[in-house]
Amino acid sequence: MNDVFSSSMNRRILFCAFLFIAFSVQLSAQDDNSFGSNGFTGFREELLEDYNDFRREINAEYIDFLTKAWKEYRLFQGKVPDETPKPLSPVLFQEEKNMRDEAVKVDGILEKIPDSMPVRRGGQKEEDSDNRWLGQTNDSLRLDFFGAELAIHYQRRQFSLSGITERSVGNLWKDITDSRFTTLLKDMLHHKQKMQMNDWAYFLLAKKVAARLSSLQSKDCRMVFQHFLLVQSGYDVRLGRVDNFLVLLLPVREEVYACPYLELDGKLFYVISDEDKKMKGHSSIFTYRLPDKLVQAPYLSLMMHKELLLPVLPKSFCVKAAEMEIKGEVNQNEIRFYKEYPSCELAVYARAAVTDRLGKQLKAALSAHLSGKPFAEALNRLLLWVQAGFRYQTDGEQFGYEKPFFMAENFYYPASDCEDRSILFAWLVRHLLGREVVLLDYPGHMATAVSVGKDQIRGAYVELNGKRYVVCDPTYVNAKAGQMMPSYRTKRAKVIRL
Repeated sequence: MNDVFSSSMNRRILFCAFLFIAFSVQLSAQDDNSFGSNGFTGFREELLEDYNDFRREINAEYIDFLTKAWKEYRLFQGKVPDETPKPLSPVLFQEEKNMRDEAVKVDGILEKIPDSMPVRRGGQKEEDSDNRWLGQTNDSLRLDFFGAELAIHYQRRQFSLSGITERSVGNLWKDITDSRFTTLLKDMLHHKQKMQMNDWAYFLLAKKVAARLSSLQSKDCRMVFQHFLLVQSGYDVRLGRVDNFLVLLLPVREEVYACPYLELDGKLFYVISDEDKKMKGHSSIFTYRLPDKLVQAPYLSLMMHKELLLPVLPKSFCVKAAEMEIKGEVNQNEIRFYKEYPSCELAVYARAAVTDRLGKQLKAALSAHLSGKPFAEALNRLLLWVQAGFRYQTDGEQFGYEKPFFMAENFYYPASDCEDRSILFAWLVRHLLGREVVLLDYPGHMATAVSVGKDQIRGAYVELNGKRYVVCDPTYVNAKAGQMMPSYRTKRAKVIRL
């Protein structure tokens, strides 16, 4: 696919949008007369009209592809995570008389993708303009977004979908495009920026907005409207048809489990639908292809590089082990958000930003116990606190399905398993001891390995780029750094960098 800035058409929209945003922001703070004459006002209106003309042109082309015959594609059943049985109970450390260095066998390394936010075309920033230039609204929606009350303004108009044929979908898209929804998009993008929403959070916001608008007459109509909002916000989300209902297709960069998917334009699109029962057994789906110039951000990412800023609904916790009693509070609104996350690869959970509030609580409480201690002693004490302070239970026993935890969830649910403890321990070591940590992903198990630098700690280790990382297993109760479960000594692990 050509670079998003390669065509003159893209340069035109970026130029117009830049000028439009810059002048609109100035004018929201100053009166038109302060610029000397009506000539500038006319110039601004010309720029705005040029920008709107371009948007109408792009939307018209998009509608054209929507109304053409959709092609049939093979639909693959959802991927499944590692199904190797996990230990049913935590493993107790077996005393070793002679500790010796032992290299861990690894299969490969999952490198960390650089933190970068792809440029998206089409979506307006929240500073785009004031309401004088976005059209008048006559209705507002108060939306509960995981404890945050969001105000969304829009112009009320009834929409219906006569069927789910290409022509019907295209006609509805045209009706929505011809309506005044710029203010609604402006409000949504404002909340996205203010709350530091990642792509998935914004996807859920669009879903909740579409679900709450009474002017949308059916479930398929709401699906088309949600699709419209996401496309106008800069996402390459597609519509698909399975039998007699519509679904959304998301090109997620990370691996997603339990969602059917298809390959289109060289990338995987996952079927996101609440109709799980209806989706079972289907092997084909109908959708459309787009030319490069209409493809926006190539992927939607599940990574959370920044914390989602939500109101705090506290739930207290107390973890007592290794002669350390740690108290704090977890935000239940944050947990509500995690419950709506799709099942995906472990790197998403392990690399997710932790809320500043919880992070400060843990660092303050644990630092008081670890301060001044030699590295090896602090590392082993922190390891024992995680090993002994949390009740072990597999996801199958606790939830009936595989559910890795985001770090904060360890302090909310009554039990955790090996990957949950490893993700927690890795975060603690990085932020309390300042050492690099990697995850060791075995079939049916997960542990960590910590960079020891010049400190001499014998035992099982992984060598990466000339650095020695000593194995630390948060599920191997009472084991110290360098000691690993005997049953995994001959198995190979995948390395996940954090």
